Amino acid sequence: MKKTVACIAGVLVSAAALAGCSSSPSNEAGTSPSSTTTQAATTGEAKPANPGTGIIEATKMTSCDTAQGKVTAKGTVTPPEGTKGTVKITVSWVDPKTSAVLARGEQTFKDAAAGKALDWVANAEVTKPAAEIKCVLGATVL
Repeated sequence: MKKTVACIAGVLVSAAALAGCSSSPSNEAGTSPSSTTTQAATTGEAKPANPGTGIIEATKMTSCDTAQGKVTAKGTVTPPEGTKGTVKITVSWVDPKTSAVLARGEQTFKDAAAGKALDWVANAEVTKPAAEIKCVLGATVL
């Protein structure tokens, strides 16, 4: 019991000694720093890398090749009512075991009319071998 109390006391004394230690920057030449710069405050707002509104629910993929080589995906998109802007369809050919994107294709429709169905086609080339390839669809209004 005495050893435990002695150990605790020793630790507390060491901690107190360390807490009292501080070092100030040494300036051996006796000169003051030449200048101090400040950075303007940031707003903290994150800006998305791909701004836009997702419309995946309005997009269908009717076919997609899943073999190595030249690949094509096809489908339709019907921009929802009230949609204005550029519709961008993307297809990624992915190895589901590693989540690696093997290829990527896209099609863009500028000033797409809301409510009007559009046929889209995305082409790419899968150059890396994979045991399995899955197609991943994306659709955004920019």
